Amino acid sequence: MSADDIRAGDQVFISPAAGVHGHGCWWGMVVSRMPALVNGAVYLRVVPVDEIADNAKVTTFYARLSELLVRRMP
Repeated sequence: MSADDIRAGDQVFISPAAGVHGHGCWWGMVVSRMPALVNGAVYLRVVPVDEIADNAKVTTFYARLSELLVRRMP
C-alpha cells in the first residue's frame, strides 16, 4: 500500500501498531492525506468515526503504512 492508495472518505484504524502513540485505538475517517518524506509513511487528517455527526475535531497523524488498517468506503 502507498499513501496514494488512501482516499478521503476511507476509514483507518488509529493505533500504536501504526505508529500513532498516546491516542488509543479507534477508527477514523480520512479527511485528507499527504505522503511523508519517509518511505512507507503518510500524514493523515482524520476525524473519529464515532464523532462524525458532531462537530468533530480534525486531527493530523503521522502513520506507518505497513501496519495501518484501511477500510475502503464505496
